[in-house]
Amino acid sequence: MRQHALANNIPVISPQNALFLTQLLMQLRPMRVLEIGSAIGVSSAVIAHGLEAWGGHLTTIEISVPTQAAAQANFAALELRNIRSQCGDARAIIADWVEQGEPRFDCIFIDAQKSQTHVFYEAALSMLTRGGTVIIDDVWKYRQKMPLFYALLNTKRQAYSLHFVDGMDATMVIQPR
Repeated sequence: MRQHALANNIPVISPQNALFLTQLLMQLRPMRVLEIGSAIGVSSAVIAHGLEAWGGHLTTIEISVPTQAAAQANFAALELRNIRSQCGDARAIIADWVEQGEPRFDCIFIDAQKSQTHVFYEAALSMLTRGGTVIIDDVWKYRQKMPLFYALLNTKRQAYSLHFVDGMDATMVIQPR
């Protein structure tokens, strides 16, 4: 999957960030994880595989129809059965879930359009369980595309930690108040 992504210029989680994410999930042991932005499913596979160890489940949302179809094919090839994959705009899907009273998530991983991270983060908060964790990938490399997100964190006075596990990039971990 990773070689296909690199050959086709599809952004996917780095091996270092995948390892960090796996270790973080092992510490948190969430039962229900939401991923916003799955691309072809590399990070989804990492998350779902980790969740299998304790019976956790992943729900992932991807906006691109062909990319989401490729992700579903990859999940099937890897025989991952603890993934629910949805195609569409995460903002609309989450709004529908909130309206329908869908169960909340213990952990939310955001790796979608960086200029919209602030919108995805606000939507994620509406679906996060009390004491849950939000993880956001590529927050240093693409920080210039995320000024509204950083402004939102500042306005909310939200503490976060940056983990530079991938050279010049970082993963952000937030435990909202």
